[in-house]
Amino acid sequence: MNEQRRHFSRVPFDAQTHVEQGGNRWAVELIDISLNGLLFKQPEDWSINPGQPLKVNIELSGDVHICMDVNLVHTTAQSAGCRCAHIDLDSITQLKRLMELNIGADMHNRELTALIEAHEEEL
Repeated sequence: MNEQRRHFSRVPFDAQTHVEQGGNRWAVELIDISLNGLLFKQPEDWSINPGQPLKVNIELSGDVHICMDVNLVHTTAQSAGCRCAHIDLDSITQLKRLMELNIGADMHNRELTALIEAHEEEL
């Protein structure tokens, strides 16, 4: 995706991350995260159905996680970009705090408003 078209700031982030689909689970290297999705390095044994949703679990600390259902939107030979389809309240609270700490509260609030408006348009 062209950087000028991007509506949400990406934050480089390193945390233990797993992707699941259809009973399969892969440890992946998280590259970055935004309010609307994430980018990670594809594992060597990557074999997914691109049309089916994925579950992502990002471990922030022992019992603090960001869990979301995502849809694959683009891949390269090395990476996979996903858009968030669903995120629970605890996870969005953790993600919101992570983004505030990394991009600043003012920018974060603008992006959060844009995300809410985009989802309202989909409904």
